[in-house]
Amino acid sequence: MFSRFLKKNNTTVSNFEEKRLFLNEEEVFFGRLRRALPNCYIFPKVDLSSLMEPASMDAKQHREALEQLKDRKVDYAICDASLNLLCVIELTSPNSENEHEVPNSDYLKNAAIKSIRWNKQPLPSAEQILRTLAPFSSLESPKPDIASHTVIRNSYVESSRSLDTAQAMFKADPEPSNILGLSIATLEKLAPHGYIKASYPHVWQRICLFCNEPKHLKKYLETLFLQDRGVERAGFPQEVIKEITDIQSENERFLQLSAPRTTWEQGFHNR
Repeated sequence: MFSRFLKKNNTTVSNFEEKRLFLNEEEVFFGRLRRALPNCYIFPKVDLSSLMEPASMDAKQHREALEQLKDRKVDYAICDASLNLLCVIELTSPNSENEHEVPNSDYLKNAAIKSIRWNKQPLPSAEQILRTLAPFSSLESPKPDIASHTVIRNSYVESSRSLDTAQAMFKADPEPSNILGLSIATLEKLAPHGYIKASYPHVWQRICLFCNEPKHLKKYLETLFLQDRGVERAGFPQEVIKEITDIQSENERFLQLSAPRTTWEQGFHNR
């Protein structure tokens, strides 16, 4: 009798009220993100466990790793038209640094997920957001059939758990270089005829993705000329090669400017 009474109480639904998804400042920031990234998907308040998973196959270690991610969220996850994660954004405040002994940034770096952190007070301006997220601002817009396309891709391609080029680059060297790199506007000037963009849009998207990280862009451009897929590549037309090499040359200039300077005189280097 008593157990039946408890069971009846467990089925009772408490009273609830609708809650706004955003606070005022969050809504303002989301609007600025939408204007800066019109062709990207922006997902707010995403659990870390939805963006990464434990690498260990051991059941106990797997559970312990998931427990570390419990109650951890990022403010925004930015995805491209194919729902590939581009980066995450966190809005910080003086008190937020002490919420966890280990900050989210350590987990994001470990999973090779690019993260951007801004202070809540004051919020970054639309110009600051656009300048930082410029590599993503000109990506292709989402297609209407993205849902079915993603299901098929997840089922047959990602099941191999192999990293694509962008993921592999960030995984190998996830630490941001903090080097001022090329901008989208500069890329457009270096490729004024748009041969890459017209003939190889996926290559152009990756160039835009890597342009603010010169070391990653250098590695990616080098891979375009490697025969590393088991099948011989047809190669690029001359006009495309010209645009790629022009971008390579300009990107190399940024790398040279960022090279550490030694206090030794040049004549003592090989002594």
